[in-house]
Amino acid sequence: MLDLLSPTNFDFFARFFLAGFILYSVRSRYVLGEKPKATEVVVEAVVLSLINQLVFMILTPTFTGLAGVLPASVLGLVNFVSGGRAPFFIEVLILPATLGVMFGLFLRNGWNSAVLSRMAMPIVHPTRRAYDFAFGENRRESFVIVTYADGTTVYGFFGANSLAASDSERSDLYLEQLYDVEDDGTWVATKPPKAALLMLSDLRSIEFIPATTEVQDE
Repeated sequence: MLDLLSPTNFDFFARFFLAGFILYSVRSRYVLGEKPKATEVVVEAVVLSLINQLVFMILTPTFTGLAGVLPASVLGLVNFVSGGRAPFFIEVLILPATLGVMFGLFLRNGWNSAVLSRMAMPIVHPTRRAYDFAFGENRRESFVIVTYADGTTVYGFFGANSLAASDSERSDLYLEQLYDVEDDGTWVATKPPKAALLMLSDLRSIEFIPATTEVQDE
């Protein structure tokens, strides 16, 4: 452990693991899915560190050019704050965090092209369960029909004040508004207004209806 924290070894560790772990951690903020195994995290952190190194090498001339046009007072402040190691902190902290945001946005918005797939993104989709995908951050407000195996059906609204839990041990769903369905198919808000916490064991299906569909509030 003491050898790892020596200046030479720490710089190597920071460049080829810590940078990738920061990139991975920031990217994961934008991606829903089950927590991967520790070994998978380590391998991906190393790969992402190498990608970070490549990007840093490409951008080094740009960083050098920017440093040349900054006022001497600004450069002096940067050097003072960083202890004269501004390039190192850019390499292992600022750049990985920036790349993490970029990669996270790429994945969340479905921009998982062949190029990105080769940049340590070999997954088809960032989520590992259909449930996570269905209730991911791109889920717009919608009406839902929850049907259980015994035939019980719940009609509700999944909006900004609703929540879908993503947990490998359990899955549950909080609907901010429940509805009754009349014989003619019209959805009518319950009186008094009701919300519901639904446990999804023995679930048969969840159907989504665009929120633009008209319902009766009264």
